[in-house]
Amino acid sequence: MRWARVSLCALAMFVVLLVVTFPAFTGLRAGADTAGNVTAGPVLSLAAQTAWVSPAAPWFALTAQTGNDTGSVDDLHVEATFYNRINDETELAQATHAVPEKGILDHFNWPVTATSEGRIAATCVTVLPQQSVAPPTTPPPNTVACPAGSPTLVLNCTPDEGICGGVYPVSVALYRQGAGAPLARFTTFLTYQEPDISASDGPDGPLRVALVMPISGHLSQTGSSLSSAALEPVEDLTSVLAAHRGVAVSLAANPVTVTFLAAGGKKGRRAVTQLRSLTAAPGGNDQLLAQSYVPIDVAGLADAGLTDEIGAQMARGTALLDAAGLHPSSGTWVDTASDFTAGGASDLGDGLQAAHADTLILDDANLAPLPTGPTATKNLTFAQPFSLGVGNGRHVSAAAASSEVDALFTADPDDPVLAANQMIASLEFIHFENAYEADPRGIVVEPPASWQPSDPLLSTLLTELAGNPVLSPVTLDQFFAQVPKGGNEEPSSRHLQAGSLAKSGVITAATARHLAAARANLISFSQAVGGHQPVVFVDLSDLLLATENRSFDPARRAAAFAVFIQRFGVEVNLVSLAAQNTITFTSRTASIPVSVLSSAPFPVKVVLSLSSDKFAFPDGNARTLTLDHPTTPVRIEARAVTSGDRLPVEVTLTTPDGQLVIARAALTVHSTSISIVGIALTVVAALVLLVWWARTWRKGRNRRPRAHMRPVE
Repeated sequence: MRWARVSLCALAMFVVLLVVTFPAFTGLRAGADTAGNVTAGPVLSLAAQTAWVSPAAPWFALTAQTGNDTGSVDDLHVEATFYNRINDETELAQATHAVPEKGILDHFNWPVTATSEGRIAATCVTVLPQQSVAPPTTPPPNTVACPAGSPTLVLNCTPDEGICGGVYPVSVALYRQGAGAPLARFTTFLTYQEPDISASDGPDGPLRVALVMPISGHLSQTGSSLSSAALEPVEDLTSVLAAHRGVAVSLAANPVTVTFLAAGGKKGRRAVTQLRSLTAAPGGNDQLLAQSYVPIDVAGLADAGLTDEIGAQMARGTALLDAAGLHPSSGTWVDTASDFTAGGASDLGDGLQAAHADTLILDDANLAPLPTGPTATKNLTFAQPFSLGVGNGRHVSAAAASSEVDALFTADPDDPVLAANQMIASLEFIHFENAYEADPRGIVVEPPASWQPSDPLLSTLLTELAGNPVLSPVTLDQFFAQVPKGGNEEPSSRHLQAGSLAKSGVITAATARHLAAARANLISFSQAVGGHQPVVFVDLSDLLLATENRSFDPARRAAAFAVFIQRFGVEVNLVSLAAQNTITFTSRTASIPVSVLSSAPFPVKVVLSLSSDKFAFPDGNARTLTLDHPTTPVRIEARAVTSGDRLPVEVTLTTPDGQLVIARAALTVHSTSISIVGIALTVVAALVLLVWWARTWRKGRNRRPRAHMRPVE
């Protein structure tokens, strides 16, 4: 039985029966644990309501639930106040978050009743356009009329003229007897639909609703693993989607999450099977979107010069989804979390190109405002795709997700059924702004990244989308195929908001250099092992990809990068140079012995090279080695160009392309050989010294005075 057509009665027995018969509205059970013991719960919450009413089924039922800490039920009552129809976005936003300011149509009170399901207050109201209009005597199939004696709400509008259909605020408040102020309150909405005018002329009338649902758990500090507790909400989420397989949804399944689901227990494997059945033909109505390994900001990576990393992200993400039997469709990039600006338009274009995407879903806050006032062609909520400039004359097809509707996913986590009904009302309002538009209109909805999956919220949302005359769930591919750019005289092109490239998720230049160098080193080392690609290199690449997560702040990115460096260092250090003692040359030419050690479980190809200005290497100073044994000895012939003690020789071990230095060492050589050149120079020097001494001695002798002879007396 379709919940959208079921009305609740005011009697408590009917409410209990409703809970048992229609478990989709699990909000009714929010105040009870599995043992049937009643817990406190929120002060006031929405348990269930009729999705919409019509002239053929005008019965609007609403059930509220109260907490246990509000005193005796005998002192409590709930009041529902119905207001005039919403006419514009401002009125809708105001009514959603506060007491509506529209004129009051009527209000009704009903008591709070204690049941095994919690404290319940239920009512049923017959909604008529005018007092003179009588309700049907026989309810249509799958509907229930209000019990006799139930109140009647008169809208005071003329039927069949387009002024009755629309969204009406309903303020629900919990009061204690004798108190003037309510203990708690919320605003939900009643939607009145007239079949002949609820949809536009022709078959394309309903508002296209493209719901994008993330299938993702919260990643660990390194960004590459998930705990079992983080997987449980995801497993439950897939079950809800499977239970509503007739409602088209676009699934953004995180590859890491899917991998852990597939490798987990029975429930995780069932979740992957459900995703496969939802998206694979025949019978699959949902669309599976291509995803990066971790969520990334394509503009930020492109700005950092890391467009190759975008390709690596997409390739790895697709490979993991394929391995799980899921086959994503590429072409549409969804990112409502990043900030895109006109200053980074070219980077956005480069990033989309690297991701092989020509269609973009972004947050509506990223767009330059539309003109208002007399120059505006229409005063309607923008609900058309458009062409978006992404620099250098390039354009992509784009659509903006509604930030106001998206925000309702997280606005009140304690009241998920209310949040779902407020979302439905917001979507229905967009349709009823002008139900006679010639071209189809559409809107994209996606939960914020901070949303914790809620089964009651999603179940209620999907239930009320199913069969809704004014809302048509579609996939993103269907959305762009059915909703025309520039339809209904809306702008066919839009521009990004003014400003330079957003700095929130941008990778700094220094970090970008480190990431690029790390990728080059990883590729170089993995190529050094040739065809023996061990799993460890895939894991290392995943660690590096994880550092690029757009949600990481600098500290968390640095921590994730440090994990990669440590793990990569462990693998590189499996190869090393053996310790060397001082080498003595007793002749002018000799071999320098070097030993390379490897504890790697796979062969590694390396290049060993020697360098020194004290030696020449007649046969070359480098050798290419394949390390397939623990020790690989090598000798390189060297010729001393000088003698002496402690002559240095540098030994370097690199990958074959020279990108990565694996190890360095310094050898010490003691040369005792005497070279011919040295002897010749010594002899020449001695001869020169001898000639100089002889000539000096002779000159000194010639200048010495002789003694004169005296005669003997």
